[in-house]
Amino acid sequence: MNQLATVERDTQVAHYQDNEVQSDSLLGVIERLASNDKLDADKFAAIVKVRADERAELRRIEREDREDAARREWLAAFSEVQKKIGPIFRTNDNEHTKSRYADLADIERVVTPILTAHGFSTTSCPVPCDLPGHIRMRLTLGHSGGHEKVYEDDFPLDAAGSGGKVNKTPIQAKGSTQTYARRYLKASALDLAFMDDKDGNSGKQDETLSEDQVMDLRDLITEVGAEEGKFLDLWKFESLADIPVKRYGEAVQWLKGFQLHRQRSARV
Repeated sequence: MNQLATVERDTQVAHYQDNEVQSDSLLGVIERLASNDKLDADKFAAIVKVRADERAELRRIEREDREDAARREWLAAFSEVQKKIGPIFRTNDNEHTKSRYADLADIERVVTPILTAHGFSTTSCPVPCDLPGHIRMRLTLGHSGGHEKVYEDDFPLDAAGSGGKVNKTPIQAKGSTQTYARRYLKASALDLAFMDDKDGNSGKQDETLSEDQVMDLRDLITEVGAEEGKFLDLWKFESLADIPVKRYGEAVQWLKGFQLHRQRSARV
Protein backbone atom coordinates (compact mmCIF):
# COMPACT_ATOMS: atom_id res chain seq x y z
CA MET A 1 0.00 0.00 0.00
CA ASN A 2 1.42 3.40 -0.90
CA GLN A 3 2.18 6.06 1.66
CA LEU A 4 -0.74 8.38 0.81
CA ALA A 5 -3.29 5.61 1.15
CA THR A 6 -1.76 4.62 4.46
CA VAL A 7 -1.86 8.17 5.74
CA GLU A 8 -5.49 8.58 4.80
CA ARG A 9 -6.41 5.29 6.46
CA ASP A 10 -4.51 6.06 9.64
CA THR A 11 -5.84 9.59 9.86
CA GLN A 12 -9.46 8.57 9.40
CA VAL A 13 -9.31 5.75 11.93
CA ALA A 14 -7.58 7.77 14.63
CA HIS A 15 -9.79 10.83 14.13
CA TYR A 16 -13.12 9.07 13.93
CA GLN A 17 -12.33 7.19 17.12
CA ASP A 18 -11.73 10.47 18.93
CA ASN A 19 -14.72 12.44 17.56
CA GLU A 20 -18.31 11.43 16.95
CA VAL A 21 -19.04 14.26 14.46
CA GLN A 22 -16.49 15.24 11.82
CA SER A 23 -16.38 18.48 9.84
CA ASP A 24 -16.31 18.18 6.06
CA SER A 25 -15.19 21.80 5.67
CA LEU A 26 -11.78 22.74 4.31
CA LEU A 27 -10.68 23.57 7.85
CA GLY A 28 -11.81 20.16 9.05
CA VAL A 29 -9.83 18.44 6.31
CA ILE A 30 -6.72 20.46 7.19
CA GLU A 31 -7.08 19.61 10.87
CA ARG A 32 -7.41 15.88 10.19
CA LEU A 33 -4.47 15.80 7.81
CA ALA A 34 -2.27 18.00 9.95
CA SER A 35 -2.79 15.71 12.93
CA ASN A 36 -0.94 12.91 11.14
CA ASP A 37 2.81 13.28 11.54
CA LYS A 38 3.44 10.81 8.72
CA LEU A 39 1.93 13.05 6.05
CA ASP A 40 4.30 14.35 3.38
CA ALA A 41 4.27 18.18 3.29
CA ASP A 42 4.02 18.38 -0.51
CA LYS A 43 1.13 15.93 -0.61
CA PHE A 44 -0.54 17.83 2.19
CA ALA A 45 -0.27 21.08 0.23
CA ALA A 46 -1.60 19.37 -2.92
CA ILE A 47 -4.62 17.99 -1.06
CA VAL A 48 -5.39 21.37 0.50
CA LYS A 49 -5.13 23.08 -2.91
CA VAL A 50 -7.50 20.57 -4.51
CA ARG A 51 -10.08 21.12 -1.81
CA ALA A 52 -9.69 24.89 -2.00
CA ASP A 53 -10.11 24.80 -5.79
CA GLU A 54 -13.25 22.68 -5.41
CA ARG A 55 -14.75 25.17 -2.99
CA ALA A 56 -13.83 28.10 -5.24
CA GLU A 57 -15.47 26.37 -8.22
CA LEU A 58 -18.64 25.75 -6.22
CA ARG A 59 -18.76 29.42 -5.21
CA ARG A 60 -18.28 30.45 -8.84
CA ILE A 61 -21.15 28.22 -9.99
CA GLU A 62 -23.40 29.51 -7.21
CA ARG A 63 -22.53 33.12 -8.11
CA GLU A 64 -23.29 32.54 -11.79
CA ASP A 65 -26.59 30.88 -10.89
CA ARG A 66 -27.56 33.90 -8.78
CA GLU A 67 -26.56 36.31 -11.55
CA ASP A 68 -28.53 34.34 -14.13
CA ALA A 69 -31.60 34.32 -11.89
CA ALA A 70 -31.26 38.08 -11.37
CA ARG A 71 -31.01 38.67 -15.14
CA ARG A 72 -34.12 36.62 -15.74
CA GLU A 73 -35.98 38.53 -13.04
CA TRP A 74 -34.81 41.83 -14.59
CA LEU A 75 -36.03 40.83 -18.05
CA ALA A 76 -39.40 39.63 -16.76
CA ALA A 77 -39.95 42.86 -14.83
CA PHE A 78 -38.79 45.01 -17.75
CA SER A 79 -41.26 43.26 -20.04
CA GLU A 80 -44.06 44.25 -17.68
CA VAL A 81 -42.80 47.83 -17.62
CA GLN A 82 -42.85 48.06 -21.41
CA LYS A 83 -46.41 46.76 -21.48
CA LYS A 84 -47.54 49.68 -19.32
CA ILE A 85 -45.47 52.57 -20.70
CA GLY A 86 -47.37 54.16 -23.53
CA PRO A 87 -46.26 57.05 -25.73
CA ILE A 88 -44.80 60.12 -24.08
CA PHE A 89 -46.74 63.21 -25.12
CA ARG A 90 -44.91 66.39 -26.08
CA THR A 91 -46.24 69.17 -23.90
CA ASN A 92 -43.61 71.91 -24.40
CA ASP A 93 -43.38 74.45 -27.19
CA ASN A 94 -40.08 75.37 -28.81
CA GLU A 95 -40.54 78.96 -29.95
CA HIS A 96 -37.43 78.86 -32.13
CA THR A 97 -38.29 75.75 -34.15
CA LYS A 98 -42.05 76.20 -33.82
CA SER A 99 -42.39 72.60 -32.71
CA ARG A 100 -43.31 70.71 -29.56
CA TYR A 101 -41.07 68.51 -27.46
CA ALA A 102 -41.15 66.30 -24.36
CA ASP A 103 -38.75 67.37 -21.65
CA LEU A 104 -37.26 65.25 -18.88
CA ALA A 105 -40.19 66.01 -16.59
CA ASP A 106 -42.64 64.67 -19.20
CA ILE A 107 -40.69 61.41 -19.29
CA GLU A 108 -40.28 61.10 -15.53
CA ARG A 109 -43.94 61.81 -14.91
CA VAL A 110 -44.91 58.73 -16.91
CA VAL A 111 -42.11 56.23 -16.44
CA THR A 112 -40.96 56.67 -12.83
CA PRO A 113 -44.12 55.36 -11.10
CA ILE A 114 -44.18 52.35 -13.44
CA LEU A 115 -40.49 51.60 -12.98
CA THR A 116 -40.59 51.79 -9.19
CA ALA A 117 -43.75 49.66 -9.04
CA HIS A 118 -41.80 46.87 -10.74
CA GLY A 119 -38.67 47.14 -8.64
CA PHE A 120 -36.56 49.38 -10.88
CA SER A 121 -34.51 52.43 -10.02
CA THR A 122 -32.45 54.74 -12.21
CA THR A 123 -29.37 56.81 -11.50
CA SER A 124 -27.57 59.22 -13.81
CA CYS A 125 -24.15 60.78 -13.45
CA PRO A 126 -21.34 62.26 -15.58
CA VAL A 127 -18.23 60.11 -16.02
CA PRO A 128 -14.77 60.94 -17.43
CA CYS A 129 -14.81 61.73 -21.15
CA ASP A 130 -11.79 61.93 -23.46
CA LEU A 131 -13.69 63.65 -26.28
CA PRO A 132 -13.02 67.42 -26.23
CA GLY A 133 -16.10 69.62 -25.87
CA HIS A 134 -18.28 66.69 -24.80
CA ILE A 135 -19.77 65.24 -21.63
CA ARG A 136 -20.16 61.52 -21.14
CA MET A 137 -23.25 60.56 -19.18
CA ARG A 138 -24.03 57.21 -17.60
CA LEU A 139 -27.50 55.86 -16.86
CA THR A 140 -27.83 52.81 -14.60
CA LEU A 141 -31.12 50.93 -14.69
CA GLY A 142 -31.08 48.67 -11.64
CA HIS A 143 -33.57 46.14 -10.33
CA SER A 144 -34.32 44.99 -6.79
CA GLY A 145 -33.41 41.45 -7.86
CA GLY A 146 -29.77 42.50 -8.08
CA HIS A 147 -29.23 42.89 -11.83
CA GLU A 148 -28.54 46.22 -13.53
CA LYS A 149 -27.80 47.57 -17.00
CA VAL A 150 -25.56 50.54 -17.73
CA TYR A 151 -25.96 52.91 -20.68
CA GLU A 152 -23.38 55.51 -21.70
CA ASP A 153 -22.99 58.05 -24.48
CA ASP A 154 -21.04 61.23 -25.28
CA PHE A 155 -22.93 64.50 -25.77
CA PRO A 156 -21.56 67.79 -27.18
CA LEU A 157 -21.75 70.72 -24.80
CA ASP A 158 -24.93 72.69 -25.36
CA ALA A 159 -23.26 76.10 -25.31
CA ALA A 160 -24.73 77.57 -28.49
CA GLY A 161 -28.08 77.88 -30.19
CA SER A 162 -28.94 76.21 -33.47
CA GLY A 163 -27.47 79.18 -35.32
CA GLY A 164 -24.07 78.58 -33.74
CA LYS A 165 -24.05 81.65 -31.47
CA VAL A 166 -22.92 81.05 -27.88
CA ASN A 167 -25.88 81.72 -25.59
CA LYS A 168 -24.92 80.05 -22.30
CA THR A 169 -22.26 80.35 -19.63
CA PRO A 170 -20.03 77.25 -19.14
CA ILE A 171 -21.97 76.10 -16.08
CA GLN A 172 -25.29 76.63 -17.89
CA ALA A 173 -23.99 74.65 -20.86
CA LYS A 174 -22.93 71.81 -18.58
CA GLY A 175 -26.26 71.71 -16.79
CA SER A 176 -28.24 71.88 -20.03
CA THR A 177 -26.16 69.12 -21.60
CA GLN A 178 -26.60 66.82 -18.63
CA THR A 179 -30.36 67.36 -18.69
CA TYR A 180 -30.53 66.62 -22.41
CA ALA A 181 -28.32 63.56 -21.92
CA ARG A 182 -30.51 62.17 -19.14
CA ARG A 183 -33.56 62.58 -21.32
CA TYR A 184 -32.04 60.93 -24.38
CA LEU A 185 -30.39 58.09 -22.45
CA LYS A 186 -33.62 57.24 -20.65
CA ALA A 187 -35.63 57.43 -23.87
CA SER A 188 -33.17 55.08 -25.54
CA ALA A 189 -32.88 52.65 -22.62
CA LEU A 190 -36.67 52.37 -22.26
CA ASP A 191 -37.33 52.50 -26.03
CA LEU A 192 -39.80 55.36 -25.59
CA ALA A 193 -42.03 56.76 -28.31
CA PHE A 194 -43.07 60.43 -28.47
CA MET A 195 -46.29 61.94 -29.78
CA ASP A 196 -47.95 65.34 -29.83
CA ASP A 197 -50.85 65.83 -27.44
CA LYS A 198 -53.00 68.56 -28.93
CA ASP A 199 -55.45 70.02 -26.44
CA GLY A 200 -55.01 67.02 -24.17
CA ASN A 201 -56.27 64.67 -26.88
CA SER A 202 -54.19 61.49 -26.90
CA GLY A 203 -55.53 60.33 -30.23
CA LYS A 204 -53.21 58.82 -32.83
CA GLN A 205 -50.66 61.26 -34.21
CA ASP A 206 -47.98 61.06 -36.85
CA GLU A 207 -45.39 58.40 -36.09
CA THR A 208 -41.87 59.79 -35.81
CA LEU A 209 -38.60 58.36 -37.09
CA SER A 210 -37.22 55.18 -35.58
CA GLU A 211 -33.77 55.13 -33.99
CA ASP A 212 -32.32 53.43 -37.09
CA GLN A 213 -33.86 56.05 -39.37
CA VAL A 214 -32.44 58.85 -37.22
CA MET A 215 -28.96 57.29 -37.44
CA ASP A 216 -29.27 56.81 -41.21
CA LEU A 217 -30.40 60.39 -41.66
CA ARG A 218 -27.58 61.70 -39.49
CA ASP A 219 -25.05 59.67 -41.50
CA LEU A 220 -26.48 61.09 -44.72
CA ILE A 221 -26.23 64.65 -43.38
CA THR A 222 -22.55 64.07 -42.68
CA GLU A 223 -22.00 62.38 -46.02
CA VAL A 224 -23.45 65.23 -48.07
CA GLY A 225 -21.62 67.89 -46.04
CA ALA A 226 -24.69 69.50 -44.48
CA GLU A 227 -25.00 70.80 -40.91
CA GLU A 228 -27.54 69.11 -38.68
CA GLY A 229 -28.41 72.32 -36.81
CA LYS A 230 -29.11 74.28 -39.99
CA PHE A 231 -31.04 71.34 -41.44
CA LEU A 232 -33.27 71.23 -38.35
CA ASP A 233 -33.77 75.01 -38.46
CA LEU A 234 -34.86 74.80 -42.07
CA TRP A 235 -37.22 71.92 -41.37
CA LYS A 236 -38.42 73.49 -38.10
CA PHE A 237 -37.77 70.50 -35.86
CA GLU A 238 -35.95 70.37 -32.55
CA SER A 239 -34.26 67.04 -33.33
CA LEU A 240 -34.12 64.42 -36.07
CA ALA A 241 -36.21 62.11 -33.87
CA ASP A 242 -39.12 64.58 -34.16
CA ILE A 243 -39.40 64.24 -37.95
CA PRO A 244 -42.55 62.31 -38.95
CA VAL A 245 -42.01 59.02 -40.74
CA LYS A 246 -44.09 60.22 -43.66
CA ARG A 247 -41.50 62.96 -44.30
CA TYR A 248 -38.45 60.67 -44.09
CA GLY A 249 -38.30 60.13 -47.86
CA GLU A 250 -38.68 63.85 -48.42
CA ALA A 251 -35.78 64.56 -46.08
CA VAL A 252 -33.57 62.02 -47.84
CA GLN A 253 -34.34 63.50 -51.25
CA TRP A 254 -33.68 67.02 -49.98
CA LEU A 255 -30.26 65.99 -48.68
CA LYS A 256 -29.39 64.27 -51.94
CA GLY A 257 -30.44 67.41 -53.79
CA PHE A 258 -28.25 69.45 -51.45
CA GLN A 259 -25.30 67.19 -52.28
CA LEU A 260 -25.94 67.52 -56.01
CA HIS A 261 -26.09 71.30 -55.69
CA ARG A 262 -22.76 71.37 -53.87
CA GLN A 263 -21.15 69.16 -56.49
CA ARG A 264 -22.38 71.41 -59.30
CA SER A 265 -21.21 74.52 -57.47
CA ALA A 266 -17.78 72.99 -57.00
CA ARG A 267 -17.41 72.39 -60.75
CA VAL A 268 -18.26 75.97 -61.65
